[in-house]
Amino acid sequence: MPDPALKSFLEEATARYEGDLTRSPAAVEYLRNRGLSEDNAAFFRLGYVESPLPGHETSRGMLAVPYLTRAGVVTVRFRRLGDGEGPKYRSVPGDLPRIFNANALLVPSDHIAICEGEFDAMTATLAGIPAVGIAGVSAWKSYFARCFKGYRAVYILADQDDKGQGMEFAEKVAEQIKNARISPMPAGHDVNSFVLRNGPEALLEQLEIKA
Repeated sequence: MPDPALKSFLEEATARYEGDLTRSPAAVEYLRNRGLSEDNAAFFRLGYVESPLPGHETSRGMLAVPYLTRAGVVTVRFRRLGDGEGPKYRSVPGDLPRIFNANALLVPSDHIAICEGEFDAMTATLAGIPAVGIAGVSAWKSYFARCFKGYRAVYILADQDDKGQGMEFAEKVAEQIKNARISPMPAGHDVNSFVLRNGPEALLEQLEIKA
């Protein structure tokens, strides 16, 4: 059973950072440049850490990306705005790897996509494809594979903008899932940049999914 105190803390943090998002023009602009409107941000409950709760002080000035499930918020990750100093992402110390946008597993569909990263998963979701995100190669755990049983097709959307790490991620995941189909992005692109340049229809066409 989830710790009630932790669950309450995560909900409080998500609500606070969600409310602070529009107070940061830089955060709103960053999301807009990634193809996410304010309505999109609200759907995923994205936020901005202006006044961090205890334990989140090192994430001040970063985006807050909550991991939402049917049971509520189970963790929050933090993303630096653009280029800059320090780590691009921060996780809560001691947090276990989790599936981002796990609610996509509840969508009635014969297919689903697995992306490397939260923003790629959001982009694919907004393009009309049920999609989850994994925070890198090391964050994939073999027991995640059981969540993808029964699908006609499990698309592994492989980034091609990171010196081969995207294919490493895709191959690691695909070898553990039946009906996995690796779909590499064009050279130099991840899912987000590909859709920004070509539109969501291009992603659907690449996967041969009818809108």
